[in-house]
Amino acid sequence: MAQEKQKAGTFMTGPAPQLPTIDYPIPPRENMKLLLEHKKPLWVPVMFAENTFCFCPNDGERPPLSESGVDWFGATWRFVDAAGAQMVPPDTHICPDPRDWREKLIFPDLDAIDFSAGRDEMAAMFDNSKKMNMYVLQNGIFERLLDISDSEEVFIWLATEPDDVIEYANAMADYKIRLVDKILDGWVPVDFFAISDDWGTQRAPFMSPDMYAKYFFEPTKRIADHIHSRGAYVNMHSCGKIDDIVPYIAQFADMWEGQPMNDHVALKRKCGDKLAFTIHLDPKITEKPDVTEGELVSAVRQTIDKYGEGGGMVMFTMGSSPFATEIIMRETFEYSRRKYA
Repeated sequence: MAQEKQKAGTFMTGPAPQLPTIDYPIPPRENMKLLLEHKKPLWVPVMFAENTFCFCPNDGERPPLSESGVDWFGATWRFVDAAGAQMVPPDTHICPDPRDWREKLIFPDLDAIDFSAGRDEMAAMFDNSKKMNMYVLQNGIFERLLDISDSEEVFIWLATEPDDVIEYANAMADYKIRLVDKILDGWVPVDFFAISDDWGTQRAPFMSPDMYAKYFFEPTKRIADHIHSRGAYVNMHSCGKIDDIVPYIAQFADMWEGQPMNDHVALKRKCGDKLAFTIHLDPKITEKPDVTEGELVSAVRQTIDKYGEGGGMVMFTMGSSPFATEIIMRETFEYSRRKYA
């Protein structure tokens, strides 16, 4: 996800600077609504350009995303320059043995937090009538375990203490539901939430589909169902190769933000009537320092032909330069517009 430094009194936003001006036939929010309701959109949306990413500065699920710090559970995060991301060093885990979660995982008092911070600034900067606002719920139920506990102990616990794991997962889901309400009641209008919980490595899920279904499906679905009950949509962000888990995601989410190592063609054939998919362009092309317009146009067209038939596709790549962004955005709009027409 495109990330900007988050300061006190501000918020995280996703739109990149210097976006080309496109004469959309309807507002991007209306086109995105068609996609999230599994209808054929007028064109393939570009994720970071056609949605606004909002983030309350007093949301302490993590420190500012390009900094080190301590979150509101007490977990210590360090920003690693080489990775361009944060991590929780193992020697700082607040609950090395997850069986101690009741004593050591202290949930924040959400009633004591001002969730209106930055609201007026956000509302003044973005026009909710043109783009959808998306809020990211960071550190999902499984991910939080790896942030506070030693990974070996987590997987032993998953295999040996099912009742305890289920109780933890439901407690975390209850907390997330309260957080959703705080955001919706105290922040700017939010059209959809990204539930962020990474369930896979580059090769396979962290757990079997049966274990996922036993522990994490129902609590995550409860969060998603609550978001839907409040009139918002759900984008499930989960990294890794999780093909076998995606059919579960299709039972509660409107869109899946997944990675290219999954078989999106087969998954769209299986779940495309219930789930939209974010799709990446080949980085070997888009990240070339000397990439040409022709190469970018060809990459966009081939990707839309492969994954965009009938709708259900969101373009996730914008390119790393104004040149690439201009071509990717224009070609995605113009080519898919003709194709869908």
